[in-house]
Amino acid sequence: MITHDYSEWHEPEKPPFTVEELINAVKELMMQYHVSFDEALKHLQERGLPYNEFLKVGGLDELIQGFLDKIDQQKQDILSQYRIDDLLTKLEETIRRKSIEVEQLMAKLKDKLLSQRLDDGLKQRNPSLLYTVDWQLSRNKDKNSETARPLLMELVQLIQQMNSLSQLNQEHSFTGQKNLNPSEAERLQDKLQMLDELEDKLMDAVEHGDLFNMDVEQLKDLLGEEAAQAFEAKREEVRQKFTEALKATGDVDFDENANLYKITPGAARKIGEKALKEVFSRLFTDGIGRHHATYTGDGNVEMTTTQPYEFGDSLSSLDLPSSLLNSAIRQLGSTEKANGKIRIDSRDFVVHQTKGAASSAIVMLIDQSGSMSREGRFFNSKKLALALDALIRTEYPEDKLYFITFSTFAKQISVGAIPELAPKPVTIMGGAVNMRIDYSKEVSPRSKDLIPEHFTNLQKGLELARVLLSNSDTKNKSILLITDGAPTAFYEDSFLYLTYPPNERTFDRTLREVKAVTDENITINTFVMGNDFEMNYFGEGEFLEKMHRVNKGRLIFPAPDKLTQYVLKDYLDHKNKIIQI
Repeated sequence: MITHDYSEWHEPEKPPFTVEELINAVKELMMQYHVSFDEALKHLQERGLPYNEFLKVGGLDELIQGFLDKIDQQKQDILSQYRIDDLLTKLEETIRRKSIEVEQLMAKLKDKLLSQRLDDGLKQRNPSLLYTVDWQLSRNKDKNSETARPLLMELVQLIQQMNSLSQLNQEHSFTGQKNLNPSEAERLQDKLQMLDELEDKLMDAVEHGDLFNMDVEQLKDLLGEEAAQAFEAKREEVRQKFTEALKATGDVDFDENANLYKITPGAARKIGEKALKEVFSRLFTDGIGRHHATYTGDGNVEMTTTQPYEFGDSLSSLDLPSSLLNSAIRQLGSTEKANGKIRIDSRDFVVHQTKGAASSAIVMLIDQSGSMSREGRFFNSKKLALALDALIRTEYPEDKLYFITFSTFAKQISVGAIPELAPKPVTIMGGAVNMRIDYSKEVSPRSKDLIPEHFTNLQKGLELARVLLSNSDTKNKSILLITDGAPTAFYEDSFLYLTYPPNERTFDRTLREVKAVTDENITINTFVMGNDFEMNYFGEGEFLEKMHRVNKGRLIFPAPDKLTQYVLKDYLDHKNKIIQI
């Protein structure tokens, strides 16, 4: 037996190098972290997306190499003009003189340990050790300490400047003759550092094609307006080609007005097809496929067996070879001369027997409350939704599948919206909640924004599902409920109630809707994602049992990572039972 375990998705060490790989990586980020396509794409851009690795925009390498040549020329102009060794010698002399003054003041304190730390700091040219000495002096109210502290801080600044310029001298070969004063040296150091940073970014752009983390203002300041404009023009060309490449896949659209990328419904379906293949490869190795009703009659599936044509049978199921053979046999035994021609009439007709296919209408009701973010529950619910959509589209197109999410509110969603769905963030922490919102009065947009959305309004979700299914003409109607607990919100008259912990009133109002759903012959199959502790803390398990007794649907407790394969297997098994009439 082969088993597969899911693990947390990790970003690749290097971003993808094809458009398809890029889109797949973005989809995975969307599903795992419940963000939009645009947000996931921007995350990869910030990590350094190598556009030119798969776009190959002409002229980019030459443009950047020209910038690098200009940077190198500016650096050489500085290094061939100035020298820094004389300034380092003068700083060293000043530090030595200041050190003697501080050591003499410290000797008057007669603190050997403190004097030793000062000596270590000066020998090592270590500002951190000298800061420690200053802190100890600050606790000493002696007059010599107060005199020594300003001199010590001046010495620390000189040592820091000395260390910085020494490092600069090691990194660059100064060959000029012009001496520098400290302020001039600091300005040159900043300029060289900025040139080095820009050079690193440009070289990274050459190597990886990452153009969108470049500081254009820095490019403008160091290389001029013309260089900045040329770079921005090339970057815009890359951006346009990138957008065209994404749109050409059919998986991504670009909203010009909002300036953001969006996933297409087709791309969402591909995620579902991939999830479906993964589940089938693990679970359905026994050849389970499409199942059809055993009764014969008008239907869309032809059988190999045939029957004589009767008035009213559809000629679309005509078995032409058998019908022609019947005509030939009949004419061979007839006194009528055929003259080498076969004359066919309705007596010769043979039609294929057909099977009728039973259809179902299903609402997948997905809990979007705050607690669904735990243990991968919502991620696996989304994967299930897309896989179930793929299964029904490919194997049972006669079935109807609808999606509804519910939290404090409930709404119907399209399959294309599923990848970037996210659980509602918890906005009220700790303590009990007992809120009532009056919808008989106009609720302003500002007030509505203040209503916490992370509660569980199963009542409203069931009501919306019932209304959707009431418009379906099939007899096989069901709700596939994915939840991790009991309801904590409900409507009564014109009021919305939010209750935490859940109470009997909340349970009662929700069970009324369960009864209304049941009265319309709609089955609720509940897949509970919560653990034993959560199911028994506030009576959630007891509520689910009551709901099960009212509706007679199934109550199942799958592990989050097994949800997809469990529900799809359950769907196929149940589909088989429905249609084997």
